[in-house]
Order: sequence, then C-alpha cells, then structure tokens
Amino acid sequence: MIAVLTDPAVGGTFLTWSLHYLAGHDLYYCAATREWQALPDNPLTEKNSHGFTPNQPNNRPEFDSLYPLLNSVSTDQFHTIYFHNFDYSTESVDPNMQAVLDNLDQDQLILLTLSDEHSRYQTRYRPRSGMSLSWSEPGQWLPGDQASLDDYVNHFFGESAEVWREANLTDIWDQREFFALNGVYKDAPAILPNVNLDRPHYRLDTMELWNTFDSTVDLLFDALGISIAADRRAQWNTVYQAWRKIHYKNMLFVWYFDTIIDYIVKGYSMDLSRFDLDIIQEAAIQHELIYQHNLNLQTWQLEKFNNTLQLHRLLETNTHPLKTH
Repeated sequence: MIAVLTDPAVGGTFLTWSLHYLAGHDLYYCAATREWQALPDNPLTEKNSHGFTPNQPNNRPEFDSLYPLLNSVSTDQFHTIYFHNFDYSTESVDPNMQAVLDNLDQDQLILLTLSDEHSRYQTRYRPRSGMSLSWSEPGQWLPGDQASLDDYVNHFFGESAEVWREANLTDIWDQREFFALNGVYKDAPAILPNVNLDRPHYRLDTMELWNTFDSTVDLLFDALGISIAADRRAQWNTVYQAWRKIHYKNMLFVWYFDTIIDYIVKGYSMDLSRFDLDIIQEAAIQHELIYQHNLNLQTWQLEKFNNTLQLHRLLETNTHPLKTH
C-alpha cells in the first residue's frame, strides 16, 4: 500500500493517479465501487484531476471501512489510499487523524504539504474541487463557489455578517471590506501536525509538485522502489503540463503578494490584471494593509483592484478597531 497524505486541495488526486499511471497500471482497485476499474489516460477536468477516483476516505468511519477492504484484495501491483484532514478539521492536531495514521505503519507514505510561506495559495474565492465541505454541517458537501463562501461566513462570522446585512452594506466594496476585517481567507488546515515524522516517509513540497515534478518524479519513484514505464512518460508529461496551468494564477498571487503590498504602500505602479484577482484575494490585500500597516482604502465604488498606484492614491489611516488574529 502507498498512502498519499496531503493538505486539503493541493493535488493529491493527480499525484495518486500519477503513481498508478507511470507504474504502467491499466487497472486499479476502486474501493468505492468494489471493483477493478480502468485507469484513465487523462484525468483532468476544468478545475482538477477528478476524472480519476482515488481511494479517499473523508472521515474516520470511511477509513475504517475502506482500508481493510484494500488490504483484503490480492494484487501483484500496489494499492493506493489518499486523504487529507478529515472534514477539513480546523484543529491543528486531530485525534481521529492520528489514530488513522497509526494504522499505516506498514505502508509506504508520501507527505505532500504547503510550506508556511506559501500558505496564501489557499486564499481564493473559488474552491479548487468545485465543491467543498460545510463548516456548519460536517460531512455535507456544498455545490458552487458562493454557497461555500456563505457557509464559511455564516459559521465563523455570522453575527458580524448580520450586522452588515442589516446596515445594507452589500455592495462589492462593502463585502470586500467585511472580508478584509474578518479574515475570511485564513490559512487552511494542514496535515503535518498529525504526522509522526520519525517514521519513514517521502516529503514532497507542493511547489515542487506544481512546478518541477516533471524533472523530479524519478526521485519519488526511486524512493518507492518502482520503475517508471517508459511508454507512459510522454503522455503523462502532456497531462502534467496541462495540470500545472490549473495552479498558475494562485501561485502568482503567492509569489507576488508581498511585492503588491510594497508597491501599494510606496506608490509604485504595477498592473494587477495579470493576477486576475478575485474578491477574497483583494480582501487579503486590504487585510494586510489594515493589520500590518494601519492603512485602509477609500473603497466606495471601487469595484476592482486594477493597479497598485491606483490603490496607493486611495490610502488613508485605518479607523476600524482591529480584531485579534
């Protein structure tokens, strides 16, 4: 068994598919259907690689059912299991997750994580999976971007949101300021606090997976003791290059965030259109100005952040009482 453990929504499905595909598997055992299924040559959709269905438990009961089933199916190739934080738990350490990881002591383990300095990758309006788990109703999946955002706001900031709604502060510049003040884009859960790093594992940084994995994939397979099927590499590389583009704009935001803030504060000009900022990313910028520089923006009728110099000219001293973050 190869276990792929990741932070939420960072590419575990693609990585799991890659293990099977590059190993030359034509079929893999799918616990959800309890049968061997054909492995797709290309698992990509518009947002992710969910054209492939991994063996992915989303909570402890699902793991307790799925894991023994996989171990009971004989095979001359490897099985895979993939999961991240159960129900997107906000706890740094989840006892259920730790108990599950203890069961994997005989398996090969890949640990895919975001480094702290790249955590803003998760700052966005649109969930990568297209659906997300509800914060208010654990185990409930929410369709669509706005439903996910509304659920998050109502769960963590319901009282404040109601005050703003009653004051009819519903224009886009009001919504952005609400998100900036309340930090709705806060860091996502991470798998790392639950993992005993003393046990053997292969550590894979998400930035490596998203940017250079075509050059370093051999290192992973060598560590696992698996040969890459030569006739699969060209097709895999084609898929990988297309999959990389899914992450591109989110990575740009990570790489340039500090520069954007610096340009706004100092009055330098940078065209922001290349980042295609969404309302949550714009709120993150405004949040940083408020909480780190005690500055805010005169945002009335400001529908879009277009240029750092445009925003510099709208700077004023922050007058909001600051919340503890």
